[in-house]
Amino acid sequence: MLQENVIRDMHQKVIPYEDFINKIKDLKKEGLDLYIGTDSQVLGKKISVVTCICLYKNGVAKSKIFYIKEKLSTERYATLRSRMILEAYRSLEVALEVDPLIDGQLTVHLDIGSDLKRNKTAKFQNELQILFKSQGFECEIKPNSWASSCVADRFTKS
Repeated sequence: MLQENVIRDMHQKVIPYEDFINKIKDLKKEGLDLYIGTDSQVLGKKISVVTCICLYKNGVAKSKIFYIKEKLSTERYATLRSRMILEAYRSLEVALEVDPLIDGQLTVHLDIGSDLKRNKTAKFQNELQILFKSQGFECEIKPNSWASSCVADRFTKS
């Protein structure tokens, strides 16, 4: 997935695939943790889908964000369930591609709530968390899923 898409940094600069891979390997060696999150936003007849790869370590001044942005037809992803699955699969594709290249664990952040009364995405929590855990990945949901619900969310709107 990564090689077929345009990878950008937080300043919207295009990053060649090889440079991206080398940078995440270097940052992982420096002790930063890797987080992957995807969010989508309906914008008229299109859906803006952004997958972020974030390298961060609490208490360390260095961090890096990369992202991939797509525009897709709302017709294909007309339901909330189809959009949540799309977001999860985009994150899973990236996780499966990046995981063999790094030394250490990565965590996937899902833009799903846990409270059915306040968040209609909560009904997908179990099936999507099981998807990631069955592949050996750590998985967080709201309020701990900042890579999807904050970082990726920011880029869906721009």
